[in-house]
Amino acid sequence: MSEVRPTSDDEIDLFDLVETLWDGKLKIIATTFGAAVIGVALSVVTPNSFEVSTPIQSGEQSVFLKYTSLNDLLSSEELLFDEQKNPSGFIIDSDSIFKKFVIEFNDYKEMLDAVRTSEFVQKSIKDLGEDDKQRELIDFAKSFELKPPSRNQENWTLSFEWHDDLEGVRLFNDAIRQTLSNITNVSKASVNDLADAIDVRNTQNLEKLRTKLSVIKQIQIIHSKRHIQHLLEQSAIAKELGIETNRLDANALSQSSQNAISLSVNSNDVPFYLRGYKAIDKEILLIKSRSEEEHLLNASDYLAAKEEILSIETSLSSSQLRKISEVIASENVNDWVEFDLGIADVKSQKKPILYVALSILLGGIVGVMYVVISNAIRNRKERLAKS
Repeated sequence: MSEVRPTSDDEIDLFDLVETLWDGKLKIIATTFGAAVIGVALSVVTPNSFEVSTPIQSGEQSVFLKYTSLNDLLSSEELLFDEQKNPSGFIIDSDSIFKKFVIEFNDYKEMLDAVRTSEFVQKSIKDLGEDDKQRELIDFAKSFELKPPSRNQENWTLSFEWHDDLEGVRLFNDAIRQTLSNITNVSKASVNDLADAIDVRNTQNLEKLRTKLSVIKQIQIIHSKRHIQHLLEQSAIAKELGIETNRLDANALSQSSQNAISLSVNSNDVPFYLRGYKAIDKEILLIKSRSEEEHLLNASDYLAAKEEILSIETSLSSSQLRKISEVIASENVNDWVEFDLGIADVKSQKKPILYVALSILLGGIVGVMYVVISNAIRNRKERLAKS
């Protein structure tokens, strides 16, 4: 006697499933075709965007050779930038300019000015309030990035995502040119400020030195008067004693020294009037006939102060700096950084084939599910009607 197996509604017969799908093939095809059409339509109407990237690096050092004299001058004036010794100094070379470029670009001011010129951006924000416009502009500007090098890279990267790659390149170029122009203006102003600072410092030093010369002059006048007074007194003594000419026996003193005779009297201890009043009066006459400059030549520190004044007055540092600032103003700053957006890597973010393929797959799945579910519902209704 054969056993009869009970059937269950939950069991799935693979043959019945295939038969069901075959019977509903037109529905599945129609659903898949409809989804494919929708996918094609979406790929057409969906705005495209492009991701563009290219390396950027500092300009060649040869571009900055013309500023070697500037850096040497700043070094001699103790104004040259040094990260450790003089972080507030100034320098123009490839590394310093690129660092300034990165800082200037990352404030997004130039990029904001550039995106404002885009017709696409203008249409996007025309109906917004002022605050919302500013937020949208910032979001648009942040689509353009200057990325630092990763571990396996040496150079920085310019990167942006925009609906039109050509317009994006134009906006990026505009922002970069404006950034370099701003760096030029700042550098020119900095060099002029350094020239002004040197002028101020020189003026202050000249005032101090001239004050010092005035003091030296006054001291020398006092010394001269005191010396003349001493000579007048010695002359009067010599005249009183009738000492007309020199009474000092220099040969005897020399001979005594050679004979190892110790003398307790040195030239400072010998009375000056023994030189005779003729010699003393002549010295007084010579001192009185000296010009002011001749008097000052004998003063201590006079020559050193005068040389320092002359050095400051003939210094060309500030004028040289101002000439260099004019060179900076006329510089072709496009060579200060190296990049080429014309050969940038461009990737379209719009992938129509992928959209259509996903639409077909989704449409097929929806069609199969519809046929299977509708068939299950129909079979259940038939079984309920028979029972």
